[in-house]
Amino acid sequence: MPVIRRTVLALAAGTAATLMATGQAMATTGHANGTFYYTDLVGGSQQVSNPERGTCKLVSTLGTSVDNQTDATVVLYTDTSCAVLANPVSPGSTITFLFKSYRFL
Repeated sequence: MPVIRRTVLALAAGTAATLMATGQAMATTGHANGTFYYTDLVGGSQQVSNPERGTCKLVSTLGTSVDNQTDATVVLYTDTSCAVLANPVSPGSTITFLFKSYRFL
C-alpha cells in the first residue's frame, strides 16, 4: 500500500476515534422511545416524549437533575451549544447535575 494512502487512512481513523471519544460524531437520526424528565433550577418538572436524536436542545433554565426513561443515551452539556461535554446518562438512569443543554445519541 502506498505511503500516502496509509497516512490518509491513519489520519481518518484517528479523527473518527477522536470524534467518538469527544461525543462529536454524527448521532443516529430519528427519535428515542420513551420520556426524558428533568428538573430545572426553579424546581419545575419538565418532560420530553420521544426526544429527537442528534439535535442540541436547550433546557428552559439551568437543569439540575435528569431521569432518562428512554431507550437512548442522553449527553448533558454545561454550555448552551452542546460543545462542552459534561455527562452521558444511559437509558433508565437518573443523575443530579447542573446542565444547560442536552443531546440524544
